[in-house]
Amino acid sequence: MRKNKFTIKEQIIHMKDIQGIKFNISNEHQAEDFLEKSNYYFKVKSYAKNYNKYDKGNDIGKYINLEFAYLKELSTLDMHLRKFIIKITLDIEHILKTQLLSDCSENNNEDGYSVVNEFFMKYPYIEKNISNKNNRNSVCGELIVKYENDFAIWNIVEVLSFGDFIKLYDMYYNKYPSKNNMSRYLWAVKFLRNAAAHNSCLINSLKNPYNTHINLCKDINTYISKIDGISSDIRKRRMANPIINDFVVTLYVFNNVVTSEEIKKHTMSELKDLIDIRFTRDKNYFGKNQLIVSYYKFVKIIVDYFYNNCI
Repeated sequence: MRKNKFTIKEQIIHMKDIQGIKFNISNEHQAEDFLEKSNYYFKVKSYAKNYNKYDKGNDIGKYINLEFAYLKELSTLDMHLRKFIIKITLDIEHILKTQLLSDCSENNNEDGYSVVNEFFMKYPYIEKNISNKNNRNSVCGELIVKYENDFAIWNIVEVLSFGDFIKLYDMYYNKYPSKNNMSRYLWAVKFLRNAAAHNSCLINSLKNPYNTHINLCKDINTYISKIDGISSDIRKRRMANPIINDFVVTLYVFNNVVTSEEIKKHTMSELKDLIDIRFTRDKNYFGKNQLIVSYYKFVKIIVDYFYNNCI
């Protein structure tokens, strides 16, 4: 069923009168300014999914003790988290490419061309997609024109999307096994990066995850089971959320593929500051929401563990 278009003033009236959202911390004028200049109603309102509604009485259907300021803060924290995710996943992609090319260069059974030919035979649509970009208007167009029909692994990685690179990476290490193979974890990294890169909301689905059927990596679960302060029940429930699962997997991959202790320390220090300082700046907003508090405590323990391992 289609809904009526609201002006920003009408959006605020709807939140206040129909949904029961309060404007005691951020007043209506401040909310209007935020919705005009910083974020939009559909996205900001999505964070309300982490809150309960009255199920009876005069206020049935309205949110219980939900301030607009809480939604504003959650949307801002989500933005900071997305920026960090983009940064760390770009680093992971770069390091994985470096690892793959290094292994290939030392592999006497691979000339760097045959594996690409096999790759195109297995995924002909990828070769077609690359060919469709062979014009000067594409960022990688010049490279494609130069090497089309004669790609080697060291230049094909420059024109592949992250998802297609994962397929190449997986195919290579299936053919030439390595103890450093991260293939089983990379789709989780990809899904998280895609969500962040497309500005999708991440922490609006704590109460009702987008997908409740995910394949948990047993070795990741075993790995974090050794972390003090997380019960088996909490670990199981929190890791059932796909965003949390993919975030933990991404930290695990980063910790395992990065060889520079300086880069590890710098990156994890940045994340720890985000979690410890920025995420708690207005912690009084969320003290009564046990769901948010519980997720925060879980993530903080995970982050502290990875941080402590690199200092």
